[in-house]
Amino acid sequence: MSDRFRPVSPSHGRVTLALTFGFVLAYRAEQNVAYVLGISPRQLVTLDTFPANALTQVFAPLLHASGDHLVATLVWVVPFGYFLERRRPWQDYVGFVVVAGFLTTTLVPALFVVGGVAPGLGIGGSGVAHALVGREATARLRSLHRWRSLPRVEWGIAAVATVGLGVTLLGLADPPAGTSVVGHATGLVVGVVAGVGERYVSATPDRSAG
Repeated sequence: MSDRFRPVSPSHGRVTLALTFGFVLAYRAEQNVAYVLGISPRQLVTLDTFPANALTQVFAPLLHASGDHLVATLVWVVPFGYFLERRRPWQDYVGFVVVAGFLTTTLVPALFVVGGVAPGLGIGGSGVAHALVGREATARLRSLHRWRSLPRVEWGIAAVATVGLGVTLLGLADPPAGTSVVGHATGLVVGVVAGVGERYVSATPDRSAG
């Protein structure tokens, strides 16, 4: 089995489970607040009054506005979060999710607004999901030159990651109405950069190295 992808101390998906729980809990909180105010969750996250708009910006990576958006996020976050978790230390995973969430929902969309370009509704974990897909696909594709030493499980993950990357790229070409293409594209770029960077720069060694 390839040393690079051997999970020496797996955390059994606990971080991914916590992230999933956080998304679901935040969405439930959205529904409750929207119900009290007598508006829809989507109206809640688009309120343009203080402090509602400030709170939306702070919690943007956790907000989803609709159940469909939440489900679409978790479809990618659960498998690809687990793939990353089995390879890397939890600190790497958490830091990556936090940075990707901030960039895809706050910083980069804000830069587009300053530039006079409407970035779409920049909320939710879909940018993080795209980042996870981009990172895993990049990391796996970099290992294909050692294809003879890869076990079937790793080949399977590489295939899933490659298909996931293709699907997300197609999603950028023909996005659903209201989708923040800026956030999704930023997530993919962040993921690809992180995937490439695993080879050259790492504050901690790959947990699967052994």
